[in-house]
Amino acid sequence: MGENMAPTNIRTIGIAAIVIAIVVIGAVFLLKGEETTTTPTPTTSEATSKPTTKPTTPTASPSATPTTLATAIQPMQTTTGTGLAGEIPIGLAISVSGGYAVDGPRRLKGALLAIEEVNQLLEAINAPFRFKPVHEDTKTDPQEAVNVIKRFASSGIKVVIGPLSTSCTRAVMPIANEQKIVIISPSSTGSAAAFPDDYVFRMPPPDTVQGPALAKIIHGLGFTKLVIIARNDDYGAGLAKLVEDTFKGLGGKVETILYQPDKPDLSNEVNQLAVKVQQMGADEKTAILIIAFDDDGIKILEQASKIDVLSKVRWFGPDSMARKTFLEKPNIAAFLEKVEFLATKPAIARNPITEHFEKLYREKYGEDPTPYAYYAYDAAWVAMLSIMFAGKYDGEAVKEVLPTVAAHFMGATGHKMLNENGDAAFADYSLVAVKNGQYVEVGIWHSSTGQIEWRTS
Repeated sequence: MGENMAPTNIRTIGIAAIVIAIVVIGAVFLLKGEETTTTPTPTTSEATSKPTTKPTTPTASPSATPTTLATAIQPMQTTTGTGLAGEIPIGLAISVSGGYAVDGPRRLKGALLAIEEVNQLLEAINAPFRFKPVHEDTKTDPQEAVNVIKRFASSGIKVVIGPLSTSCTRAVMPIANEQKIVIISPSSTGSAAAFPDDYVFRMPPPDTVQGPALAKIIHGLGFTKLVIIARNDDYGAGLAKLVEDTFKGLGGKVETILYQPDKPDLSNEVNQLAVKVQQMGADEKTAILIIAFDDDGIKILEQASKIDVLSKVRWFGPDSMARKTFLEKPNIAAFLEKVEFLATKPAIARNPITEHFEKLYREKYGEDPTPYAYYAYDAAWVAMLSIMFAGKYDGEAVKEVLPTVAAHFMGATGHKMLNENGDAAFADYSLVAVKNGQYVEVGIWHSSTGQIEWRTS
């Protein structure tokens, strides 16, 4: 019985600590609410202000149903920058179409769940403000991501969860830095978006860790010849280069094929893959690494499953290849099992907050969260706590406090300490294989030791 009580007690303590933190912050805001304030009401065309003697406690429901920029956004703050009131917008630049049509909505749900949860706590302590989610679909397109952030900027939004991909995140960086808009990506990992002292933060482990990890895992399993087929974008090309450099440093041989992910047909690229594998020997020392998203990955795998030589070597992939989408097609699931496919994905640290998030997510949405939904949940929590600790809705102030908030935050994905580039500082990777049409965790790669801990069952 004592073994069962411990997790419950820890969960209670963890959530209580969060509530206490918000109560303290809320108390500060309530005390400062006596000061004279102005209420800017930015729209896409103009902003007005109206003095008042005290912010009015919002009566709106704490529901986190997202609005869009077509709806008026009313962030409120004191003229002295010492308090928050009214509706505080959290931009959600999260793609729910294109390459993220399947998993993007789940990441959006993770962020919305966090906002709803915090609003319920703020309502419980009668705080004078609530957070308001404002969602815009970036469509897995860098230019559309830029358009979304520009619209957010013109509407006065200063803190944004998203974009999802490295290409989109990299594209919005100049605007974020110029406009002092804090960007917190829940899933960008590519090295192309890793820069110090900017306004971009990223919750998942960066590819500067995953790339070398993949190379070491593949080489450590006895493969000395590797053919990489990868998306020709910041994510795919960047990760491929990291793997290639490390694999060659270990004494291995590498050939890389980069493709345009939006091509309607990738048969030529798959045929090139077959030729290079054959040239490598197509033996027990030869492996393939595929770096793709859902749409392009399905095109490659469907074609590959028809080519005999590509069924004779082992296949590997990063977390973008460990999505349920691939297993929904029986022929692809069978192919991945035949080639003993092994993928790495950031290991979700198990703790009481993880269990708390999973319970809330399942109860609300009737499904299990996918890996990056956890990171979206944590990203939203870190964003809101940083705004509260900054004490004002100001990008520059939020940027300054966010690393400290993250360093003291234990979320659904574990400790969120950031490195010098504002990316997650720690990373272990789950190793997943396909068995009976399902992804199954078969081991953990520990970055601290560079060793694999294989599951015994």
